[in-house]
Amino acid sequence: MPRTKKEVKKKVESKPKKEEKEIVIDIDKIILPLSIFLAGLLIALSIFLTNNNGSNGNDTTGSGTTGTTDTTDTGAQEEFPAAKTVIGNSPYIGDIKKAKVAVVEYTDLQCPYCQRHATETEPQIMSEYVDTGKIIYVVRSFPLESLHGELATQSANAVLCVNELGGRDKFYEFYKQAFAKASVDELAQVAQSVGVDMNKYNACMSENRYKDQIDKDLADGSSAGIQGTPGFVIGVLDKDGNVDGKMIAGAYPYESFKAIIDEMLAK
Repeated sequence: MPRTKKEVKKKVESKPKKEEKEIVIDIDKIILPLSIFLAGLLIALSIFLTNNNGSNGNDTTGSGTTGTTDTTDTGAQEEFPAAKTVIGNSPYIGDIKKAKVAVVEYTDLQCPYCQRHATETEPQIMSEYVDTGKIIYVVRSFPLESLHGELATQSANAVLCVNELGGRDKFYEFYKQAFAKASVDELAQVAQSVGVDMNKYNACMSENRYKDQIDKDLADGSSAGIQGTPGFVIGVLDKDGNVDGKMIAGAYPYESFKAIIDEMLAK
């Protein structure tokens, strides 16, 4: 039987109304986790950029903290500025009678960037330029006691004691192994391993025999513009031991050294 209009209306009105649900968004619950996530992302990015700030890291003297050399071109500061220094009585590797150019490194055996340079870059310089008689490689001490304590100066004294007792070959062998040692005893173990007379070595260390030379190295490095380690002056070497060229401030890659060495050899 067909429904009347009245029945249809009644049927429609009899349907229950749908409940309208109120949606409430708690902004605080969203913002807090988002803020934590963004903060963590920024910290991670900062760490990444710090650890990947090129190959020009060095330990600096200015702030008392480990830092990196700023090589940004400001228009007033060159990345590799002109610099002069002298080799003095410092140990060196190579044939000084043949060499036209000297690389003078100012180093701290407690400096991790110095160790990185010695491990990654220096072997290439040795094989390409020192072993072929084109340059000499000079090591001068620049201990940063403000960063590394008294052990930095003791390490500098140790390498010079080994040079005195064993000559350039023993010096260089010790220099390569003595980075980042934790005590004077560990330095002595390295000295013993390279074969120097330990009685004479211990006497040299107890006398702090090379204090004056280390002070001279620090003064000459500062005069050249060295502010951290490793720092290098690469230039033409004259008969009086003067080196006139350019400075590299930090553990730069081999290509930077090659470019400046070749420039100096061409003069």
